[in-house]
Amino acid sequence: MGIVLDPTKCFVTHPNEEVLEEYALYRLPEAFLAQVEEHLLLCESCQNTVAGTDSFVAALKIAANQPTPWKGFLPNLPNRTQLAPMALVILALVAIWPHPPELSAPVPVSLSSLRGSSVLASAPTGKPLRLSIDQPDLVPTGAYRLEVVDAAGAPIWKGRVSDIDGKFMATLSQPLKKGVYWIRLYGVNSELLREFGMLAQ
Repeated sequence: MGIVLDPTKCFVTHPNEEVLEEYALYRLPEAFLAQVEEHLLLCESCQNTVAGTDSFVAALKIAANQPTPWKGFLPNLPNRTQLAPMALVILALVAIWPHPPELSAPVPVSLSSLRGSSVLASAPTGKPLRLSIDQPDLVPTGAYRLEVVDAAGAPIWKGRVSDIDGKFMATLSQPLKKGVYWIRLYGVNSELLREFGMLAQ
């Protein structure tokens, strides 16, 4: 844009620094151009001032073309107009992304109904279960294991049981879907000892 100069008022001795700067930057109005150039032909002091401005501008241009120290370490960052849509997309993804269900305490389920019985143990769906088997006729050895199968006999879960206060306990951390399940209790030699029915609903 440059400074506003009045061509009717000429400088008495030397052009001031603003005038010389405008001259060095090729922004000096035509009305002053011939007068300043004529002065510069004779004045070494003003020639030095213009040369200093030229050197400064040249140094700025060189610095602007130099790579920044972090260029190559950082990827090309998006500009401000690209960041806004990116932020909206990220917020939308966070809002609709399925969050993992909160872990809850296992729901206790007492197993007592045998296959063939009309009554099945009831268990909630979508929650971990704490299976409890009251079997006073079985000697606790720590070698018993449980297997959970669906109505078609496909295995769902396997694990060891713990003896706690005369009951066999096992935690089924995998939540079940709706349906009928069979819980099989195996002995030391992998023989099937008991089978219990359970309805998840």
